[in-house]
Amino acid sequence: MSPFASLAVCMLSMAAGLQASSLRPNQYSVIILCLSLAWLWFDGPNAPGFGLSLGSGWVVLNQAVNRLAP
Repeated sequence: MSPFASLAVCMLSMAAGLQASSLRPNQYSVIILCLSLAWLWFDGPNAPGFGLSLGSGWVVLNQAVNRLAP
């Protein structure tokens, strides 16, 4: 990754962090799931993307079950 691309990723992650601070904590897992699935779509199979999508998908599933049957 070039230095400019690394800087762009850093700046985008800082901007995303500022926006995420206004969200409720239970929305984080849905956002992480969508971003990790997009990462897998564009970059192809990789371990970090798969791990993020699997873990955040599991959290989303648990949250849905807790809402349906408390």
